[in-house]
Amino acid sequence: MAGKRNQGVLNLLVEAQRRRQREQQAQQRAYAVAVEEQQKAARAAQRAAARGQKAAYAAYQSAMEAEAARHTAALEQQISSLGRILADVAAMPPLHPAHLRATAPETPFQPGALAQPLPMPDPARYQVPPPAGLQALSPAARREHAEQAARARAHFEHDWRVAQAAEAERQRSLDDAYRQHQAWLTAQREYAAQRNAWVDALPQRLHAGEPDAVEEYFTAILHVAAGWPASFPRNALVAWDSGTRQLIVDWELPAFDAVPDAIRIRYVKAGDEYKRIAMPARQRADLYHGALCQSVLRVVSDLFRADQHGHLASVAVNGFVTARHAATGVEAEHWLISGMVRREDLSGVRLAEVDAAACLRHLRAQISSRPEKLEPVRPGRRARDAGDPVAPGDADLHELSPAGFEQLVADLFRVRGLEVTTTARSGDGGVDVEARDPDPITGGLIVIQAKRYRATVTPSVVRDLYGVVQHRGATKGILVTTSGFGPGSYEFAQGKPLTLISGAELVDLLARHGLSGRLGPAT
Repeated sequence: MAGKRNQGVLNLLVEAQRRRQREQQAQQRAYAVAVEEQQKAARAAQRAAARGQKAAYAAYQSAMEAEAARHTAALEQQISSLGRILADVAAMPPLHPAHLRATAPETPFQPGALAQPLPMPDPARYQVPPPAGLQALSPAARREHAEQAARARAHFEHDWRVAQAAEAERQRSLDDAYRQHQAWLTAQREYAAQRNAWVDALPQRLHAGEPDAVEEYFTAILHVAAGWPASFPRNALVAWDSGTRQLIVDWELPAFDAVPDAIRIRYVKAGDEYKRIAMPARQRADLYHGALCQSVLRVVSDLFRADQHGHLASVAVNGFVTARHAATGVEAEHWLISGMVRREDLSGVRLAEVDAAACLRHLRAQISSRPEKLEPVRPGRRARDAGDPVAPGDADLHELSPAGFEQLVADLFRVRGLEVTTTARSGDGGVDVEARDPDPITGGLIVIQAKRYRATVTPSVVRDLYGVVQHRGATKGILVTTSGFGPGSYEFAQGKPLTLISGAELVDLLARHGLSGRLGPAT
């Protein structure tokens, strides 16, 4: 139950951060539109007033040039910020649990126009003056006056009732607004109290090495970290592999339009208009490439710097962009960067001074050659595929015979639509299962090894499989095990036509395809 409450607090934290970001972006867009409309109106009025007056029109053009310079300065600031993602964070102190605390807002009630009582009708305005002079002696004039006075009194009484009803409605609306404000304040205080109780318990849970606490803490750290460009998304899926002390992060990267398409705004006197000076395509693509690489290194740096208890031995990070596929129009995740970084890899590295792309290549990460065109890379270990090493199923995979385990693996790939055969137990050249993808474009031979291990698979087994892939001319090699892989195995497989399927991932795949299997005793 505690874990569910903690997860609820974490979800609220993440959603609150996303909501603040959406509100800030909406406010910035609305402000920019309002300012632009106001400036357009002011320019039109100024232009109309200045026509025909040489000195006045020259002053108008000077003002337009100054405004173009302000727009250019804003563009330059935006472009500069894309190159300072790593440098800016290096100047910030490391994050720790205390940064996750919340402060309940003490926003005063601001009723606005509802605070002003509505004016009541003034009886004096409804008075009908009596007839004067000789008319005062006329019975007809007196009757006319009495009728007018009665109509005025009825008009006053009607207006009074309408005003009283409107005032009562105002008071009801005021009371409703006040109750809503108080309910919002109460909800904010309750959320802050829950969040702070969760934060206060985190250090002890982290010290005890609770897997849920590790996952919750680093997820929250990624969402509260400051210093990111305002237009960048802040979406992350995090999983913790306690066996290898590896944190796996799927991180959303900004789309290409985060980089401005212009480098300068110029005022053209001849046409009395602004002209956007386009950023060269290569410069824009390079700037985007660099911003993505900096973002991935920033994520890794934030995590290691926030690791006060030394939980993380390595971080596997996959960066993706959510965009519509040009050919299908379907929105999908496009994986643009994938890598694994060990703690010792960053020792002595001055991230504020490195070339981010060169640093990632040095760390053997995969980087899209043309991220602006969404050319993908093969993602490494995914956060959504990592999970609890014990899952329900009918049979303990560890108790299967070697032949039975290989047959189960063959059945798994068969139901996935591949043409599968198991090899002989001797002379198989290191191949337990052969599969062929019949797709004429992406298909080909796939060699599969099935390792019914309890201990972590060593990198030498992965290297041997790669040798088999090269020897057989296969399009891919897949290593399936009942145990798991260490960082060295994932590092070696990075960028190669190799897929590593751990025991937890295998159990999940079996369940998805109607097959059975579990690791350990039934629960």
